[in-house]
Amino acid sequence: MFYTFARFIVLLLFKIFFRLKVFGRGNFPEKGPLIVVSNHASFLDPMIAGVAAPRKLIYLARDTLFRFRPFGYILNRVNTFPLKRGKGDLAAFRLALGKLSEGQAVLVFPEGTRSSDGNLQAPKSGIGFLHSISKAAILPCYVKGSMEAWPRHSRFPRHSAVSVYFGKPLSFDKNFPGNKRESYLIIARETMKAIAELKIHADKNS
Repeated sequence: MFYTFARFIVLLLFKIFFRLKVFGRGNFPEKGPLIVVSNHASFLDPMIAGVAAPRKLIYLARDTLFRFRPFGYILNRVNTFPLKRGKGDLAAFRLALGKLSEGQAVLVFPEGTRSSDGNLQAPKSGIGFLHSISKAAILPCYVKGSMEAWPRHSRFPRHSAVSVYFGKPLSFDKNFPGNKRESYLIIARETMKAIAELKIHADKNS
């Protein structure tokens, strides 16, 4: 109930302040385990993806964000789970796999950190690992304009247009050459290619 209410309020604010537009919502599976994979250029990205998605998402965030109790309380109520620095990868994989096994949708940023210039970065292999173990579909997502809306070194967001593009679900069932780690990286790169294609489409529409 709280998630639905919070999502409605944030969606309304984003439509007013950022003129938020969403494309490709029909590509979003209605149910079943899903890994939503997005580019990352701003602090706003998790919230933008969350309000744009027609399903509830599971979020992972560093534990320092939970230290301020009122904010930590809100994060807990909107399906956000803390990750400890230095143990982030292991904790993230365990938690994400557990949620996927329950048929939930998990939001992942394969680049690992925010882009400094808005361009797509090389992905980490973790997304390939999650897909290979969970067999969950991967849904590529591209968020356009979030860096302009809240630049990396800016204290406050700005009034700027933001749009979200969801692609078609991906699945990699075939065996790739090389060892498992290499196959995970191939899956991650193919996923980033799908996001790059969404970026090209978004740039043409702007």
